[in-house]
Amino acid sequence: MVDSSSDRGVSDRRVSEKRGPGLAERIANALTRAIHTGELHAGQRLPTEAALGERHEVSRSVVREAISMLRNAGLVVSRRGSGSFVADEPRVSLVQALPGESLASALHLLELRRALEGEAAFHAATRCSRAQLRRLRNAMVDIDEAVDAGESGVEQDMAFHRAIAEASNNEYFITVLDFYNRFLHQAISLTRRNEARRDTFVAEVISEHDAILEAIARGDGNAARQAAWWHMDQARRRLSDIPPSLIEAFEHTRNSAQD
Repeated sequence: MVDSSSDRGVSDRRVSEKRGPGLAERIANALTRAIHTGELHAGQRLPTEAALGERHEVSRSVVREAISMLRNAGLVVSRRGSGSFVADEPRVSLVQALPGESLASALHLLELRRALEGEAAFHAATRCSRAQLRRLRNAMVDIDEAVDAGESGVEQDMAFHRAIAEASNNEYFITVLDFYNRFLHQAISLTRRNEARRDTFVAEVISEHDAILEAIARGDGNAARQAAWWHMDQARRRLSDIPPSLIEAFEHTRNSAQD
């Protein structure tokens, strides 16, 4: 029996979806840009799932996933029997597919972190309250305790850097940091695994964290910024020394966990 052209199209589309991860994220990105630029305005009805599926050459289930992302982000609302509409007051939303578990991704994130977290540290030094300073010190203790217990310390490391953003008392630092934290977990997992190979690397990280914290405690914004920059620069240097076998093992572990 010969497949019809429509059957072949559906089959080819399904194969494409299996081979192309992040299709829903890409559609969500496209719709987000259309909303932010005004191409889709507040209150406007989105194209139907069938129309979006045809336009992007994906199944309706992929379109539904993309619209769900936008709904969760506060960009669209769905009305039973009527479809999905741009929210009356759509939020600014960042939608981005998760990057691969690779050295390149970790290095690119360090470039972003250097710019953002250096400024967060500067403002934390000038605005940090006593309660926020205590949380920063406690976060440092949490990292040490996790490492002493044989844990990776990834979650505690992330909590320390988020506490700096909180101490900046600028909600936008926190918002952006929370957005890229989903990328940051895997990048920090790789950097900490690399750093654990050498006692000197571990000592360097502790010293760098201490320098950021103490500059914030002194109220020295410039020193806090410089310490944060130095921390990111040294993380990049340490990653340049990472053995290929460790990267392969890390990627294998991540892929196995996703299967």
